[in-house]
Amino acid sequence: MSCFCMECDVQRMRIGSSESQLLGLALDAERGLLYYTDRIQGIIAEISTSGSNIREIFSDRSEHPRAIVVDSKSR
Repeated sequence: MSCFCMECDVQRMRIGSSESQLLGLALDAERGLLYYTDRIQGIIAEISTSGSNIREIFSDRSEHPRAIVVDSKSR
């Protein structure tokens, strides 16, 4: 999967691998973070829109996360 940085002209980043199945995406534009779910790897992770700082938030191969949302009102 590729996405583009909002603050740059054109910048691509690669998320996941050949053993990934990304199903859920949610953008937190205020914080510059993209959240995603990987059903095969069983993770929920965040990555900055600049393409750096990937961080797993949840990891459990027995679970299969499929969706995610950003609730900006509950900050």
